[in-house]
Amino acid sequence: MSHPDTAADRQFIKRALEAAIRIAAIAFIVTWCYDILKPFVAPVLWAAIIAVAVKPISDWLETKFGFSRKWAATTVTLALLAALIVPTTVVTEKLSANVQTVTAKIESGEFDLPNPEDKVKDWPLVGEKVHAVWDEAANNLEGFLKKHETQVKEWGRVVFSKVAGIGIATLVMIFSIIIAGVFLAGADGSANFVTKLSTRLAGENGAKFAGLASVTVRNVTRGILGVAILQALLAGIGFYVIDLPAAPLLAGLVLVMSIIQINPLLLMVPLAIYVFSFASPVVAVIYMIWSIAVGLMDNVLKPLIMGQGSQVPMMVIFLGAVGGFVTMGFIGLFVGAVVMVVGYELFTAWLNDDPTAIADKADEGSAGKEVPAES
Repeated sequence: MSHPDTAADRQFIKRALEAAIRIAAIAFIVTWCYDILKPFVAPVLWAAIIAVAVKPISDWLETKFGFSRKWAATTVTLALLAALIVPTTVVTEKLSANVQTVTAKIESGEFDLPNPEDKVKDWPLVGEKVHAVWDEAANNLEGFLKKHETQVKEWGRVVFSKVAGIGIATLVMIFSIIIAGVFLAGADGSANFVTKLSTRLAGENGAKFAGLASVTVRNVTRGILGVAILQALLAGIGFYVIDLPAAPLLAGLVLVMSIIQINPLLLMVPLAIYVFSFASPVVAVIYMIWSIAVGLMDNVLKPLIMGQGSQVPMMVIFLGAVGGFVTMGFIGLFVGAVVMVVGYELFTAWLNDDPTAIADKADEGSAGKEVPAES
């Protein structure tokens, strides 16, 4: 007859072994599923952010025009796709045509690079170097290409990789917009899923955390992306009016700088100083004032917009944007900032351990309207 303690120990070991095997099997399946779905993590996150950001527009279409939810979601999705695809197609066609034209002229020996003007030397920081390289290439293009063959090939590879990266990012964005449309069309089901998941993970406060996350995402979307687009648009108008070269590229740089929380004045002020070298003093002064106003507008708009929800230190947004860019590329500039802000809000709520405060924050952020937690 076996000793009771020995039998109990054997039973405990048996149950522990079975539990370990089950946990290992579940961990294996979860890891395998994650590896399969990993390429879709960034697009789905981006889609969730887009859905939260444009949900008020979809709701407005339902209320104003009597659209069904699916028709409203379809309309918003098609509008977003058009806003992304049409400009991208136009720019791509123009760049492709210009590259083909220049390549054909270089191969036939008909390409004539004009000599740089003396005012190029007055460009801030890089004027002298750009003028010297440009002058050398204009006087002997064939010799210049042979002399700098290695650098030219390297530049070509870098440009090609950047263009390919932009193309991939555009495709990912298109995919994300389509997924966002699906989220919008099934907003009720998405909200129920997020609520159930949050409740399962965080208990009775799960729904409150989901609402707080939705408020934070929406306010950060407006505060970061909305202000960045507005700044880039106004800066681009100034670039075109003053006839600066590569105006679309400069506007794109303003957009990126604003998203990653680097004040675009660092770019716009030197450009405004450069304008004094070719424009009349009155025009140059007006443009300088315009540049400063556009560069400083985020200091006013962002606190007003983001102040509607929870207050988040700008350093958290900056670290999220930069870290997201390093790990996920261009999309990560925004996704990283949003994830960091949401994480910061949830962490501080947990740290304070005050469920009432959590509910109050969520209610304040969604003042006058229930905030959907679908995304």
